[in-house]
Amino acid sequence: MDSTPPASLEPLSERGHLTWAERPFRELLRLSGPMVVSLLSVTAMTLVDTLFIGWLGSTELAAVGLGGMGVFTVLSFGTAVFGSARVRVGEAVGQGDHGTVRSELGAFLRLALVLGVASVAVTVIGAFALPLFAKSGETTRLAQEYMLIRALSGPLVLFTQALAQWRQACGDSAGPMRATLIANVIHVPLDAAFVFGLDLGVAGAAWATLASALIETSLLFLLQRPQGFYLSESSFGTAWRSALRGLPTGIERTLDMIAFTAVPFLLLEVGATHVAAHQIVLQLSLLSFLPLIALSDAVCILVSQAVGARRSELLVLLVRSGMLLAGGYSVVFGCLFLSVPELFVRPFTSEAAVITLGAQTLVLAVALQTINAFYNLAKGILRGVSSIRFVAWVTVLCAWVFTPPLTYVWGVRAGHGVLGAWVALCVETFVGTLIMGRKVWGHPLIAQGRVELQRRPSRVPD
Repeated sequence: MDSTPPASLEPLSERGHLTWAERPFRELLRLSGPMVVSLLSVTAMTLVDTLFIGWLGSTELAAVGLGGMGVFTVLSFGTAVFGSARVRVGEAVGQGDHGTVRSELGAFLRLALVLGVASVAVTVIGAFALPLFAKSGETTRLAQEYMLIRALSGPLVLFTQALAQWRQACGDSAGPMRATLIANVIHVPLDAAFVFGLDLGVAGAAWATLASALIETSLLFLLQRPQGFYLSESSFGTAWRSALRGLPTGIERTLDMIAFTAVPFLLLEVGATHVAAHQIVLQLSLLSFLPLIALSDAVCILVSQAVGARRSELLVLLVRSGMLLAGGYSVVFGCLFLSVPELFVRPFTSEAAVITLGAQTLVLAVALQTINAFYNLAKGILRGVSSIRFVAWVTVLCAWVFTPPLTYVWGVRAGHGVLGAWVALCVETFVGTLIMGRKVWGHPLIAQGRVELQRRPSRVPD
């Protein structure tokens, strides 16, 4: 097995020497750009499924929404564990500790094996339990069928996340991006062939997504193979320690997703039309949120590297750069959505009621995106400085205290449906942003960084 460090680590061979220290703003752009595309592996395939299935009817569209959220909720645990555990990889990069960096990859792959098997079991159980929570018979049956097929993709997605997030923590976001691009391009004709060509409907969309996940995993393994997988330099004990580091975030993401998944289940009380509109706006929002999530992940990686290199002044520069990028992006994309909301909804459905509801909800999605830009940024910064438990507690409490109860009150009881649900999401995110923003600016390392910047000459890195 190759014992040399990855090429991307060579410029970071000594503690404190970070090649991007004089250009944090540009480094955020460089790292987050490809990560936007990489995140498509989790959401874009469901988006394509939604585009094709939407033309079969609102019942089928609602089924893919329910089934897709169920699968995404299960996989979110493992994805979040790797996202949090890679903070240790980033710190090791900043310290020039190549041994730890290599052993973490082996640990990630071992962990992906265990989590992958568990994800299949949990998704299957969730599919069979679906009728206990949803009342709409045909919608539930189709969602169950979709979940049972998508369950097979769990190990593939988690192996992909293990490799991609390790490489991103090492500074390589372009490699995972290319694998995702190829897989998603292939997924489009596969979806068309399975859904319409073979007339498999909802099941066809699930099979197409499974095939695309296999392609993406294979491409990433081929990319990493020349360097090796460092399994001999790790153990299941190392994997266990990585799991413990990521456990709070994994629990946080799962509980947060369960609260979010409760929204379409509650909306079934109002009707499949509201669930369909929710699914369309959700997919559009996830697509527009991807750059913000990628920015949060990139900030987390660079913050962890700065912490490992003991460069606290870089933390302040990263906070400022992140706020500028997040704010600017949310304004631009918000104006785009607000200009012609119906134009974005029409490609998903021909039903007038769904189009009207979707366009109205998209306006609320713009407000949510603006708030969420800074919410995700604060999460990335705090995870980078290892305030993982704090992020977990705030996220879970805000999600459960506000979203399901307010969705029930405003969406179901008051009869506002999907509009009431998205107002509830805005309230949850706004409160969380206030709490985490205060924590970020008062963090000791960031306070120390502000002092160090004041002592430096007036010229600061771009």
